[in-house]
Amino acid sequence: MQEYQTVLYEVTNNIATISLNRPKKLNAVTEQMTADIWEALDQAEKDSNVRVVILTGSGGNFSAGADLKESMDLPSPIGDEPSEVYRAQLETFLRVGLKLWDLKKPVIAAVDGYAYGVAADWVFSADLAIASDKASIGEPEIRFGAAPATLMMPWIVGLRKAKELLYTGDSVDAEEAYRLGIFNKVVPQEQLMEEAIKMAEKMVSVPASALKITKMTINKTYEMMNLKQSLDYNIETAISMFFLSQEQEFAEAGRIIREEGLSAFLKGK
Repeated sequence: MQEYQTVLYEVTNNIATISLNRPKKLNAVTEQMTADIWEALDQAEKDSNVRVVILTGSGGNFSAGADLKESMDLPSPIGDEPSEVYRAQLETFLRVGLKLWDLKKPVIAAVDGYAYGVAADWVFSADLAIASDKASIGEPEIRFGAAPATLMMPWIVGLRKAKELLYTGDSVDAEEAYRLGIFNKVVPQEQLMEEAIKMAEKMVSVPASALKITKMTINKTYEMMNLKQSLDYNIETAISMFFLSQEQEFAEAGRIIREEGLSAFLKGK
């Protein structure tokens, strides 16, 4: 079985589990991780023995979002504008989100601890989501002048609440997220994977073709309301914010992350 640098991949009883695996960095998403997740999802899709996919994180967190150290140190190759380098990163994040959305097999997000930024987007892109009672989810990017990598939140929680959360950068705890329809279920932390597997096992017992067609039909309904076009448009607005954001805001966020670590930055927000 193929091994990856930043994710763990395991198949048991027709269920593929993909675990984000940078626990010392709160599973922050790097370029390598996006590549690994893509390949792992591709592997699961091509494996006829896999019927359901669980996406989770190791070490007590789903993911704190993009690795801001890497993002702020993005190289600008000769001849490339910084905005184009940033665009490439956002398009990669969106590509993974759409891979979750388009996968011909159901994806369950099993969320513990932080699920912020692009990681929250990926939870929104999954078919179902189960959270531990220690989970929190949100899009803090606006607090340092950036935009969400993708804009799935309004499609999940509705207009008013999405505006509140996206305008403020606030996160919500597991119970509030359940009330908003982000999570299908909230369970004690120690039962998270057990419950995710139980849900997956119910789907495994359903004919694979029925699952595939049902997922495609439901998703097509949202695509007919221009979901994918809105996600593409968000890339352009994010690039605009890249130019409009104050350099000082990026610099201060970068200072905290470099000097005090990602946890300190998240707690400060």
